[in-house]
Amino acid sequence: MSQIKSSHLILSALLALALGGCGNNENDKTVFTADSKHSSGWVGTHKVSARENVARCAECHGEIFTGGISKVSCMSGATAVSGFSCHVTSPVANMVGCVSCHGGSESGPFGTAAPNMKSAHTKHTALKDIGCSTCHSTGGSGTSGHAKAAADGGFSKARVAISTLFTASGTNVTLGYNATTGTCSSVSCHGGQTTPAWSGTINIVAGDNTLCQKCHEQGTAVGKPQYNSYYSGLHEYHMVKGLKKGTTTPINANCTDCHNISTLLDFQKHFSGVAANKIVEPGLTIGIGTPTKIDTYSASKTCTTAVGCHSTVVNVPWVIPQ
Repeated sequence: MSQIKSSHLILSALLALALGGCGNNENDKTVFTADSKHSSGWVGTHKVSARENVARCAECHGEIFTGGISKVSCMSGATAVSGFSCHVTSPVANMVGCVSCHGGSESGPFGTAAPNMKSAHTKHTALKDIGCSTCHSTGGSGTSGHAKAAADGGFSKARVAISTLFTASGTNVTLGYNATTGTCSSVSCHGGQTTPAWSGTINIVAGDNTLCQKCHEQGTAVGKPQYNSYYSGLHEYHMVKGLKKGTTTPINANCTDCHNISTLLDFQKHFSGVAANKIVEPGLTIGIGTPTKIDTYSASKTCTTAVGCHSTVVNVPWVIPQ
């Protein structure tokens, strides 16, 4: 017998002995089959066993769960193992919660492929009052609404079921999600209007009100017609009816003349309070110089000198005195 063939036999024997060491404990009979493979349906039930004794997983998958003697990593990410895409990060560091499989931080998914598909997840989960269950209510691991892996490495998407706490204002309003277009409807934080596509991107452009008005519309009072409608102070005067001093030219102010783009992109400030009472605090996004025309905006609802607007007046009141 050649030296090469002999070495192959020795290596095979050692590997067999090593694999035989996986799950040979009397308590592991429900976890492993006779040939040291996981029992049928293991992927769907393994979290219970792992939480009871995660060290048992390390015996075969290695101390940091990247393969070990089994040569199968628990952090396969987008690479399917037996039809399943597994943890994106270490299951030891993230033993519970959605981020155990769907991203490695509190902001959730951040990658480009399932189960770590970013899309608009990070924009939403960055908010302190928003979590996975906000849009995937009753859709956690093990439920019928959870995504399912297929034998060919594909998967069925998770069901979108938005919490009724975010229902838009109005009668006969029904929350909805269009899986074909990836858009939601009748959601309070989007002003009851159809949202941008979930997988798309948005850009706030100075001097262009189009994007802002996809979520915000002129209102008459709190919650009318929508929770996030702008109605207070002089919105209508600045954007619709007002004329530039001494002319017949409408003011036609832009949202970004007062609301700072960089601050709007700080989602905690842009959507402040939306979960608690469905009303945001717009004052948090006003002013602080370029690109706005306002230097500062105070708690008393007054603007300091505004370039090109009230250039000769200081501390302009936003609300007309009664």
